Order: sequence, then structure tokens, then C-alpha cells
Amino acid sequence: MKTFALQRASGVDQAIALAARSPTAQQGATVRFLAGGTTLLDLMKLNVEQPDEVVQLRPLGLDRIETMPDGGMRIGALVTNSALAHDPVIVARYPVLSEALLSGASVQLRNMATTAGNLLQRTRCVYFRDTAMACNKREPGSGCSALGGYHRNLAVLGTSEHCIASNPSDMTR
Repeated sequence: MKTFALQRASGVDQAIALAARSPTAQQGATVRFLAGGTTLLDLMKLNVEQPDEVVQLRPLGLDRIETMPDGGMRIGALVTNSALAHDPVIVARYPVLSEALLSGASVQLRNMATTAGNLLQRTRCVYFRDTAMACNKREPGSGCSALGGYHRNLAVLGTSEHCIASNPSDMTR
């Protein structure tokens, strides 16, 4: 993982100002926000994301779930998936949302992952996460390894004589 500077924003305005120093918010951004970190840190470990600065958002107080006067809900960007799934109003009025959150990840991930992080999550495609493979989402114009039928990370889509999936009864290879 590339070395980066960790910034702790004291307020929303400061977080925005720190992020505005990056020439882009897309792939290759030099500043990234960190809340739960369940995707960003993985992508940084894989060298898919290599920001110079990471701005910690947890202390900003954007972790409230509020019922609005018109009956709608205001869900803060930093509300964890666990908090949202177990909120009594969400459970009562939006049970499908609660169930989806509870079935979408492990307890450990739900306790860290945030609502905004879910909305901003980068693709889960194995080619996006593998910097040795072409990926238009990671590097526009580079191509897409999945389109050509090359599925090296998806054993169920192809076999070889050296792959256990080709002969499940032969576990010695």
C-alpha cells in the first residue's frame, strides 16, 4: 500500500475543502474520504486506489436517523448498516430495507460499513480489483478482460486439466 496522509476533518466545510484539492473525484483521485473503510482500504491494499490523502469523516456527526415532519426519513451519510437495519422506525416502516441490509454482509462489515459508502462503493468486479488485468472502469480506454471471455478468477465459467473444478472427484491436483 502506498503511503498516505490521514487528515481528520473538523467539520463538513473542512472535509469539502480538503477533497477539493484533488484534481478529480474519479479514478486517480489524490484525496479520498474514509468513513467505515470497508471498500476503500481493500482497494488501497490492492493498489487500485492510491490517494495521497485520506480524510477521516467519522467525527463529523453525520450518523443520525431522523423522522421528518412529512413522514419521510433523513439518513445520515455515516449511519452504519447495522444501525440502519436495527432502527425501530426503519424496521416498522421499511422492513425490506432492514432485511436487505441484514442479509447483505457479515455482522463485522455491517458494523463498519456506512450508508454513503454503500452508495459510493466501487465495482466488485474481480478485474477492476486486479491491476494486472484491463479494466475500463479503473483505466478508461484500457479494455475489459471479462468481455473477451477470459475468466481466470471465475472457475465455474471455465475449466482446465489443472483446475479442481474440471474433475471434482480428483482432489489430488
